[in-house]
Amino acid sequence: MRTVELRWMTLALVVGATLLATAASAVVLKGRGEVHAAGSGLAVFDMVGVLVVRGGGLLIADESARVEVEGIGRQTALGDGRVLYEGYGRAVVASPEPTRIEIAGAKLRLHARGAGRALLKGCGVLHTDELHSRWEDDVDLEFEPADE
Repeated sequence: MRTVELRWMTLALVVGATLLATAASAVVLKGRGEVHAAGSGLAVFDMVGVLVVRGGGLLIADESARVEVEGIGRQTALGDGRVLYEGYGRAVVASPEPTRIEIAGAKLRLHARGAGRALLKGCGVLHTDELHSRWEDDVDLEFEPADE
C-alpha cells in the first residue's frame, strides 16, 4: 500500500472517531426538508436518500451505496465494506437503506435530500426549509423530508 493511501485512510478513521466523540457536546438541531450546508471541516451523514458533495477533499461511503463521481480522482476499497474517494470535484451518493457517508475538506457544498442525521465539525452555514443556522464548531442535525 502506498504511503499516500495509508495517510488518507488514517485521516478517514480519525475523522469518523472525532465526530462520534464530539457528537455528545454538539449543538443539536432539527430540520425538515432538504439540507444545504457550505463550509470547511468534517461531516458524517447517516441517512437514507441522496447526498451531493462539491468541493475538494475526501469522501468515504459504504460499498452498498451507489456513488457517482465527476472529475479526476482516485477510489480505494478500504477492506471493511467502505470505499474512499479522493480528489473528485463532485460526488453523488444515493442509497435506499441507511448509509454512512464521511466527508472531510475545504470549501465544501453539501446538499442532502432524504432523512437522517448529520454531524458537522468546522465552520460554515446550513439550512433546511425551517432552519437557518451558522455551522460553528460542532452541529448535530436531525432531518426529515418536508411534508408533501
